[in-house]
Amino acid sequence: MQFPPQYKCNTMSSEDEPNREEEDEQFNQAFGEHTGISKSCSGDINDIKNNDPDETELILNSSDVERFTDLSWRLLGRYIANNIHLEALVLSCCRLTDENMALLFRELPSSSSISALDMRMNDFGIEGVRCMLPFFENTPNLSNIEFSRNNINSEGFELLVNTLHRVSSKVKTIDLCYCNIIDISALDTYNLPNLQSLTLDGNKIGRDGCRILSSVLQKEDTSLKYLYLRYTDIDDEGAEALAGSLLNNTMLRTLILAVTKRGFKAFLKLLADVSSIENTYNSNHTLTNLSVPQNTNDEIYRQINSTLQINKYSQDSRRAKVVKYQLNSQKRKELCQLQGINYSSEDNMLAGVEPKLLPKILALIGEKNGQSDFYTSLLPVAPDLMSFIDRKAMLKDERARKAVQMKELTRQLAVLAAEDDQLNKRLALIELGDSKQAAVVDRGKEGDGGEKRQRMS
Repeated sequence: MQFPPQYKCNTMSSEDEPNREEEDEQFNQAFGEHTGISKSCSGDINDIKNNDPDETELILNSSDVERFTDLSWRLLGRYIANNIHLEALVLSCCRLTDENMALLFRELPSSSSISALDMRMNDFGIEGVRCMLPFFENTPNLSNIEFSRNNINSEGFELLVNTLHRVSSKVKTIDLCYCNIIDISALDTYNLPNLQSLTLDGNKIGRDGCRILSSVLQKEDTSLKYLYLRYTDIDDEGAEALAGSLLNNTMLRTLILAVTKRGFKAFLKLLADVSSIENTYNSNHTLTNLSVPQNTNDEIYRQINSTLQINKYSQDSRRAKVVKYQLNSQKRKELCQLQGINYSSEDNMLAGVEPKLLPKILALIGEKNGQSDFYTSLLPVAPDLMSFIDRKAMLKDERARKAVQMKELTRQLAVLAAEDDQLNKRLALIELGDSKQAAVVDRGKEGDGGEKRQRMS
């Protein structure tokens, strides 16, 4: 696009600054009472001009800005450039055009103090962005850019990203919702090492945009923590691609997008893959905010919200997920069904676990889920437990244990034999005593009978 000469941006130095009297006269011409600009606005700009340390934020409104002349825009740019205390420049809803932007930023090639630039809901486009490039290149503390609802389009987006990359900008937040951006491939081409929050709501980036973002999110040096993608023509397949890119991502905390339940289902497996304990342990434990419907009875959404809460509040989300979703047979069965994983009560869910970890895991099952789950988990894993045993050593130990038992049994048998011998002796004495007593009785009976016979005769 050919840049119109009447507002073409350049980096030429401005005219020498006037003396104090001329400066005051210029200020009066641009912002005096006769202009119709409010006293509060005029006063704020005067404070910026005089480098007032208490004036750290300049907020302009459309009713004042519509009365600005070309001189007003040039002077404002010069005042801001010379100020060392202004941190935030807010020009949202001020009907800024490419022409206004050219006038303002021609005199504002740099700022040593501005960290936040808010120019939402204006009327500038790619040429307005082009005029700002020297400012981006020479403003070391800029960290927040908000350009929502301007006609920046894909070319303007690439200009912005390329410039920020080239100067190793410290920008952390970029808000570009509803800016008619379709192609975001610049994000994959030019790295923004400090970018933490990106808002692209309302830009029709579609599936190609998902591919680019997936590539960015898989980079080791990505710094993105917050990503907003509502109303961007991202479908369920795009959502699945994004979920796949987050498996090893340890930075992204918030992802806001609008897709159907199928798209969100991929995030359930991302957050708690129950196909094995190892996969659950290695699931994504960073994501804490996902735009799933709240206050719903749908099981997929409920389980996603549950895993997000674990990520957000648990001190050890890896352990918490393994305990909740693997060591609880009912929970594991539910998630297997939701994730399309074949489930059987005989499944060996502990397969592949290091032998030294098994006692701790089994102890957790009994502690958290009771004896029923403990035995359910123990039965299918018993063959594997046996495979970890040194059978030769086990047999030697068993033989030694049996020898000790036999020795003890021999001792007990000897004691019992001695006791039995004593009992036999006592029994023999008793039997001998009973025999003698019987003989005496018999003799007594015979004597009585003789006496009776003698009397009868």
